[in-house]
Amino acid sequence: MKTRLLRTGAALLLSAVLCGSALSLAGCGNKISHNPNTSEAWSPNVPDSKIDENAPGKQYDTVIGSPLDYEGKITVTLDRVVELDDAANTANRVLLAEMTIVNHTDKELDCSTLTHFVAYVDDEKAGGVVSDIRAGISARKYYTQTQSSLQSFNQAIQPGETLTGYVAMYLPTAWKSLTLCYIPYKYYSNDNLNFSIDETKLVHYTEALR
Repeated sequence: MKTRLLRTGAALLLSAVLCGSALSLAGCGNKISHNPNTSEAWSPNVPDSKIDENAPGKQYDTVIGSPLDYEGKITVTLDRVVELDDAANTANRVLLAEMTIVNHTDKELDCSTLTHFVAYVDDEKAGGVVSDIRAGISARKYYTQTQSSLQSFNQAIQPGETLTGYVAMYLPTAWKSLTLCYIPYKYYSNDNLNFSIDETKLVHYTEALR
């Protein structure tokens, strides 16, 4: 079994700049992402015949630190959630969900933060939470400052591979419930892997980001 960390690079910030000065990455055309291990852009495979977004899907629920097996195909663990404390920002919060995904199949598994993840805040779908450039910039500063090689999910997970990365979230200060949903077979299935995030389980990073 191959194990890989998504490596640090300037690709995420460069992609954000190329998309313009908008605060959200959600409007970046066809959502092309950069594979940090190559010099080429990468985007998920979109089939000609996609599943209806309103079609029902199975719901699988878990919490921080508890591995979730999806039909023997993949195992996903939300390892921890880091909050970047910022006393100067009283309106919003940045959370980094660090996850490990194991691909047990003999096929590539597409995985893009912009297409395969969505957040629900107080049981309401929050479209821009996982695609906000402010969270992405703060994340890169944090991982650079802490000398971590973690990178966001923006590439295919190879057969038999274990991949660790993160999803950056830009949230309002006050919320009662937060769920990060991973849709592993986006466009083919509406099955959701739901990770409930308990605020008391957050890991706080208190140093100022530089």
